[in-house]
Amino acid sequence: MTLLDLEKAMRYGSQSSTEKRSKKDLGRFGLGMKMASLSQCRRVTVISKKNSQIYAAAWDLDYITSTQNWSLQLYSENEVEQYPGIEYLHHVNSGTVVVWQHFDRLKKESDNFSRAFNDRIVLTKKHVSLVFHRYLNGDIGVRNYIKIYFNGDEIHGIDPFLTDNPATQPLSEQQIRIDNEIITVKPYVLPLVSKLTAKERKARAENSELRLKQGFYIYRNKRLIVWGTWFRLIKQNELGKLAMVRVDIPNTLDSIWEIDIRKSKANLPYMIKKNLANIVLRSVEKSEKVYRYRGRKVKDDNIIHTWDVIQNREKYEYKINRNMPILKNLEESMDEDQINLLESYLNLVEETFPFGDVYCRVAQNEMNLEKRNNNDEEEAFQLAENTVQQLMKIHGNVKEFIESMKIMEPFSNYPDVVTRIKEEYGNE
Repeated sequence: MTLLDLEKAMRYGSQSSTEKRSKKDLGRFGLGMKMASLSQCRRVTVISKKNSQIYAAAWDLDYITSTQNWSLQLYSENEVEQYPGIEYLHHVNSGTVVVWQHFDRLKKESDNFSRAFNDRIVLTKKHVSLVFHRYLNGDIGVRNYIKIYFNGDEIHGIDPFLTDNPATQPLSEQQIRIDNEIITVKPYVLPLVSKLTAKERKARAENSELRLKQGFYIYRNKRLIVWGTWFRLIKQNELGKLAMVRVDIPNTLDSIWEIDIRKSKANLPYMIKKNLANIVLRSVEKSEKVYRYRGRKVKDDNIIHTWDVIQNREKYEYKINRNMPILKNLEESMDEDQINLLESYLNLVEETFPFGDVYCRVAQNEMNLEKRNNNDEEEAFQLAENTVQQLMKIHGNVKEFIESMKIMEPFSNYPDVVTRIKEEYGNE
């Protein structure tokens, strides 16, 4: 950059969000680099070279505080000669180096700065590999291919859709036109874990912090900004977790998607909800078919069981029934983050069920497996009554719950309890 370009780039809000931009422009507010930098450190210096001239400018929060003046500091080439990264500029015709100094927040957050800093570097590397994976992997053409290095090592994109795996099912691409612009939608159904290569399984485990789960993957100019959410069009569910829907939006539709300053949040525009809902449902149905082929329920006795016994070829596993009326009512009273937290907890319960301990205690006759006595019936009534009262508090579907009690565990074992609840709460 020239000195004039550098000063403009360092100015907060250097470009209006309403100003017309190049279709390839990844920016929006003219705030990203400055805000991101000063959220992590107290001093950010940008050193840039063009036409053999090197210029530098810095925002220094300590300097601003001491002078009581929000002023940009400018430096000559000699003044930044000892800065880290400056040697890079001596070997290129043009280029830019951004230097962060004085990591105050990180020092406050951790007793071991070096370890905390290295942890952040690792996480940042993974984040960049995911967010810019289509640029890094050359998925959008050679002309847009870029290389990013961390400590001299080239990083490679993390493809959330596993498009190189032959078991991945890409569904038909669709286009939605809005305000004379085109939104492109491409669903994928991912393979089961058993169909992943050892390398893919290892990568998924190593990148678990990125939460590559079912949902929309929203790209603004091929840069990933939001992922792993259905925007409440449908609920996250176990059978649908192989479904991912890639959505490409141009930078000209920022306002209707409500893209935030950090370009890390967006809201689904009302005018395309119906179109996307239909696409999502088809994608999830495909995902469910993969799972239904994989395993089937053992019990088919028209009883709503708390636990489903799933036969997976020659083995069995236990899953909490996500269609329990109580659970469905609870989810309807929650927002998406709470639903995801609940789902994580249910998965934790399933994964940590003490099968071995139960097996040993049953084998040694240390557990009471007798189902019914007077005390059990009273406990069942208390459970039913408490559930109804809680449903009333959250405006849940009390009628549906009461109607389903006769075929729902454990109440299906206590017809008198069902009758008492109907008599006392049937008109609620």
